[in-house]
Amino acid sequence: MTREAKVWSGLAILSLAWCVMTVVTGGGLLLPMLSAMLSTMCAGSPAARERVLRVAGQVFAGGTWRTVLIMFGAVMLIQLLPLEMALLMAGDVLAYVEALAFVSLLAARNRVRPALAALRDRLRSWFGPTPAPRTRARSVRARRPQRRPNATDSVDGRGLALA
Repeated sequence: MTREAKVWSGLAILSLAWCVMTVVTGGGLLLPMLSAMLSTMCAGSPAARERVLRVAGQVFAGGTWRTVLIMFGAVMLIQLLPLEMALLMAGDVLAYVEALAFVSLLAARNRVRPALAALRDRLRSWFGPTPAPRTRARSVRARRPQRRPNATDSVDGRGLALA
């Protein structure tokens, strides 16, 4: 058995292990089975090996590979488009919600004042006028001594501006 056949046999074993893992997890078997069949054919036949390597060389050479990479990148970037649109819409919706909250707070302020006045009038009619709250006597405090101007204070009292 040549070195190339050993490499392809190793790839066939890895592909079969991939098939087993796919069956256990319940995934799709198309790609693992195709890779297992291709690697098994290449391990057994030098003509199939040559043909697969020639076709792979043509596919991955030059413009075809570059086109595949560009298409793959475009498909990956288009996946982000819904997310960007959602973020953009969320910002707009947030601005509308803020404006709605502002207007509703203004309206609530205009509705609460008359309601509080009506409640106050009704409570006064039930319980009578409420006595004015008594204020507690405050203790007499000593006067604070005046602060002496610092050397950093300027004449007009604004202080020094250091740049």
